[in-house]
Amino acid sequence: MKSRREENADATRAAIISTARKHFTRYGYQGTEISKIAAEARVTTGAVYHHFSGKKDLFLAVAEHLEVEILAAAAAVEESDPWLRIKMGFEKLIDLCARPDVQRITFVEAPQVIGPEAWRKIELRYAYGAVRQALTALVAAGIVRPYPVDLIARTLLALLHETSAEVVRSKRKPEVRKQISEFVDDVFRVLLEKRLP
Repeated sequence: MKSRREENADATRAAIISTARKHFTRYGYQGTEISKIAAEARVTTGAVYHHFSGKKDLFLAVAEHLEVEILAAAAAVEESDPWLRIKMGFEKLIDLCARPDVQRITFVEAPQVIGPEAWRKIELRYAYGAVRQALTALVAAGIVRPYPVDLIARTLLALLHETSAEVVRSKRKPEVRKQISEFVDDVFRVLLEKRLP
């Protein structure tokens, strides 16, 4: 069991991350101020620096928190067939990734703030890594055509970026969302070793 002090520290850290997430979404990395996050989270600036070495470290914590949410959403699909699970998970991720916080923090700013290579290493620990692992198993099972797994995973990540951005650009019009699903279904069919009817 955690001590009261540890529980308080965890609660303070969670409050700072939650508030920072709102600020990074609204104002971007450059426009976000630690002092304003502290004020809204009802902690001292010193408390923020106790938990995080600076703004970049706090941004990284927020971005990783979002990655954990994305991974949890992808893993929450209840389907025993691995091919259907990855397809259904992808559809779910399109809508999740169309949220303003994911669009701005994860897709736009994280590669810039953290650096593309460092951010890719982080992605490999979360949703991108899970997709890569699932694809490796599907290729090994002869379900997905034997393209390089990293190429497929990067292509699907780019597809996720663009389809979720299109949901946002269309202001979530149902007819556009339907077209996106049809397009994604066609892309996934190309990957199949054994074509479905």
